[in-house]
Amino acid sequence: MKTSHKGDEGLTGIMGGRLPKDSPPVEFVGEVDELVAILGIARSLLESKEELKEIGSEVKEIQVKLMKIAGYVGLGGKGRAKAPVSESELKELEDKVSWIWAELAKTRKFIIPSGPLEVTVLNLARTVCRRAERRAVKLLRESVLDELTYKYLNRLSDLLYVYVKLVARKLGFHEEYLG
Repeated sequence: MKTSHKGDEGLTGIMGGRLPKDSPPVEFVGEVDELVAILGIARSLLESKEELKEIGSEVKEIQVKLMKIAGYVGLGGKGRAKAPVSESELKELEDKVSWIWAELAKTRKFIIPSGPLEVTVLNLARTVCRRAERRAVKLLRESVLDELTYKYLNRLSDLLYVYVKLVARKLGFHEEYLG
């Protein structure tokens, strides 16, 4: 049995070399990996209910896009690999958020996360997406990540927020608000 591994010294293979596991690119790829996994849970829950299957299908598309983003950074990012997000994809995401938002009741109060598992897991995914976005800022500044990919992550957290509200409505759950 193998008793040591290449990662035992705190380095991992990424961007054509070996970087510390706490380096910004590795941290970012890890955050995206976590988001993809949480979205997998959300997708399983969504696809088990007829009224939520379409959202589940959209979540799968998001997972695929996020895996491409992680691969893009893993290959070295901007200047070394083809950017995974196009202007038209970003616009499509923005339009989807606007369309869903227009269908929902607006509030300026903070939502207290709770409710059906489908809703709470999407809310968890939203917060992990925001964390990945925060990690991405450094990669954007260092020109590893391109601006469209960064904007995609920002808009994705918006989409996950409106999904939380939409799924809550479809399941008849009344959100709880702070204050």
